Amino acid sequence: MKIQAYRFGAIEIDGKVYHNDVKLIGNRVIDGWWRSQGHVVALEDIKDLLAAGSEVCIFGTGAYGALRVSNEVRAAFESLGVRVVAEKTSSACDLYNQLVEQGKAVVAGLHLTC
Repeated sequence: MKIQAYRFGAIEIDGKVYHNDVKLIGNRVIDGWWRSQGHVVALEDIKDLLAAGSEVCIFGTGAYGALRVSNEVRAAFESLGVRVVAEKTSSACDLYNQLVEQGKAVVAGLHLTC
């Protein structure tokens, strides 16, 4: 799976454009990622990402970095030996593509707006 483009409010993945926040797990795009606490990622929001058996979890924090990843989420991934990266969504998309090209097992939660 490859992210072809990201701009505020839209992301193109494998030729399809999404206008809602997304999660990427394996070869699946989960459209309409909704978080229980708005701009904070909590454990209940990412159980599927945790269960995916990845090496790296990338969070795209939005165009301006408004999304925050809770310490509880970071600790849950780290307890499984999964590296957590939280960057503005543009950089997160670039990193996702690089790691996938390197054959890494990567999951992502990408906030598309603020």
